[in-house]
Amino acid sequence: MAKAIRKLAIGAALSLSCMACTATSGNNPSTAPSFVDRFTPLNRLEPIDLDGDPLSETETFQTSGTSKAIGEVHAGNYRVIAYTEGSSCGILVVDAKSSKKPSINFVSAWPKNDSGGIRRYAAGPYSFASGAGGDGSHSRASLYCSESAMVIEYSVKGNAQVSARQGHASIKERHSTPESLIVIVGSDAARKKIRGQI
Repeated sequence: MAKAIRKLAIGAALSLSCMACTATSGNNPSTAPSFVDRFTPLNRLEPIDLDGDPLSETETFQTSGTSKAIGEVHAGNYRVIAYTEGSSCGILVVDAKSSKKPSINFVSAWPKNDSGGIRRYAAGPYSFASGAGGDGSHSRASLYCSESAMVIEYSVKGNAQVSARQGHASIKERHSTPESLIVIVGSDAARKKIRGQI
């Protein structure tokens, strides 16, 4: 009787072992690809229409394609416009009353691979560029650029309170410093992920 019970126990153990082998065959967890967040690339987002079309009136760099506006924020007396040029991000800041006078205008190419760039925000890695306004506005902008998102840290003398925004842009105002704000540009999913960490 004891031999029969032992044989049954060994048989059951072997049966369970074989079932586990079959269930995991071809699906080894160590070789399975890890989940990576993917967001819509900036250059595939729908363009927006700009009042007065300051992007076409301003000299842009045209390094690898045509310029395409994808987000805009009215901050104080200025318009902060996010645009793409091929595989580059651009920022254009113009006076709200005279779009022919750019205060800030520069571009930055996104990193060519995942091992380069800065990982300050989600949806990265990012390249980094910054610049100051050249019209006596005492404005400054920093641009973090990735294939899937832009994060613009903008500050201006006075008040940067946002009165309007359009396109694929969200804002994060810094209530402790009303003269500065963060503009997040990208798909809904990318912006939500970035806002969650700021």
